Amino acid sequence: MQELESLHRDLLSANVFPEKRFSQNFLINPEILDLLVEKADISPKDHVIEIGGGTGVVTQKIAETNARVTVLEVHPKLIPFLQKKFASHKNVDVIGKDFLHVELDSIPFTHVCCSPPYAIADDIMLGLFHHGFKTASMVWQMEFAEKLIAPPGSQSYGPLSVICQYFYDGTIAKKISPQSFYPSPQQFSAILVLKARKKVVKLSDYDLFVLFLRTLFRFKNKTVLNAVQHTIKHLKAEKNEEKILKIVKEMDWEDLKVFLLEPEELVELFEEVAPLLPSMKR
Repeated sequence: MQELESLHRDLLSANVFPEKRFSQNFLINPEILDLLVEKADISPKDHVIEIGGGTGVVTQKIAETNARVTVLEVHPKLIPFLQKKFASHKNVDVIGKDFLHVELDSIPFTHVCCSPPYAIADDIMLGLFHHGFKTASMVWQMEFAEKLIAPPGSQSYGPLSVICQYFYDGTIAKKISPQSFYPSPQQFSAILVLKARKKVVKLSDYDLFVLFLRTLFRFKNKTVLNAVQHTIKHLKAEKNEEKILKIVKEMDWEDLKVFLLEPEELVELFEEVAPLLPSMKR
């Protein structure tokens, strides 16, 4: 396969061998690469962030759209490789940092297009949701992609599903076989496409909302009232317990199980009780 031979040449040039600690599985299927960039719906006026530049095959295709591209790469040998490869591309910036240590607000990106490391999937998506974007086209493990768009009432529905679906409409554009990567992962992957929903009310405290959801969903099979009682204790909000429970009891779905609530309902619940919870901003 031509793409695999090209990858081997690039890896040899960079003196890099795929390592598990970097979650390195390089895309080598040209059809998947083309579809990944196509689904990102990129125009020349856009600013695209790519998490995990690898050897630059996705970067090259994004750059050809004439959009601005900011590439995040953590591998110490791939950073100079990418910087040299795209030195003549005025629309490509290569940042040698871990995604987890980057201040996303300093990068005014509008789109996301990448095949990022699976090992930090939760952290990547939480960071991207907090920053916000118009469209994302990303390669994830199939199981993770399905979790993000899992409907209320399903087994996979959880905090990430709620946050994702409150802000974005998501679809799986393509199922990807392990043979589309080198080295081949054990699981199937997928191209996940997310498009920003219109007229979404901004959260009063994003970090607190994430903590609230994660705590609440530890008791997802309990009623909302019961789960909130547990959440109050975990978030150390006992002094406002009476007020919080009064608010919950006035809602129409206090007796429903947590995992049956729609994302909008969970946001409504949070915004009602948030002023009575310890703030993450202080």
